[in-house]
Amino acid sequence: MGQTSYFMSDKKIPKLVGLFFLGILLFNFPIINLFRKDQFVSGFPALYAYFFLVWLVLIIFIARTVRSKQNDK
Repeated sequence: MGQTSYFMSDKKIPKLVGLFFLGILLFNFPIINLFRKDQFVSGFPALYAYFFLVWLVLIIFIARTVRSKQNDK
């Protein structure tokens, strides 16, 4: 039986740190303030649409970074 390593490769850590700081930047006040106006996107307030879209994109990028096989070696 092969051994499974539960540790990440060293190449993934800087990408995850970068995604963390990108998330902090995108959820910070100056950018969120751009969407606080009474604008609607498909019937939803623009601020809610922005929160869920950025949240979804960050989750997808994090999942792709963690699951990528090319950086494991």
